[in-house]
Amino acid sequence: MEQRQNKRVQQTRERLRSAAHHLFLQHGYLATSIDAILAEAGVSSKETLYRHYAGKEELFIDVLEHLIQEQPGFSTWLAELPRPQDLSSLRQTLMQLSHEILSIMSQPEYLALVRMIIAESARFPQLGSLFFSTITQRGLTIVTTMLQEAREQHVVADVDLEAVTRALIGGLITYGFTNLMFAGEQPPPPAFDRADALIEVMIRALTP
Repeated sequence: MEQRQNKRVQQTRERLRSAAHHLFLQHGYLATSIDAILAEAGVSSKETLYRHYAGKEELFIDVLEHLIQEQPGFSTWLAELPRPQDLSSLRQTLMQLSHEILSIMSQPEYLALVRMIIAESARFPQLGSLFFSTITQRGLTIVTTMLQEAREQHVVADVDLEAVTRALIGGLITYGFTNLMFAGEQPPPPAFDRADALIEVMIRALTP
């Protein structure tokens, strides 16, 4: 009984998230009402939605997080990334991570959400903050933690790791967001070679 109830709860949450995702892309964040999300999801009452989400903002955050977490085995893959033992292993891990980040940023649905955020940010500045805290900050934290572990093992030089992390993530964003210009067209493949070149620059800066 409890298992069936949990499944129904999960299914309802997924319907609400899917409906919100579709309407955000179609109409924008501001123009999408709670009532429209309920109708799209086939949910009859606001009380049901509020049992899952505090409001539209929390629902938007869940849409963003799900876009990342739904990647096949992403969480497991991330947890299994090898810890840096030397510069060579650090280089390899950073390359794997940068390729994954660029792959995610090249998804049409991801790019569509970013375009929507940019279009709406003048009227709703909080969208940018939500995107940063949900997506960008996660990437910064992952890389910073990895570099801190490497520094503790004396693998890298004692430099400003925050500056290195922001340079790396910022560089990946520059390459990834080039695809924003290809709305309605087939975007070019992820620039893995440029990411690898960026990692080489970072490794040189980190070499003791």
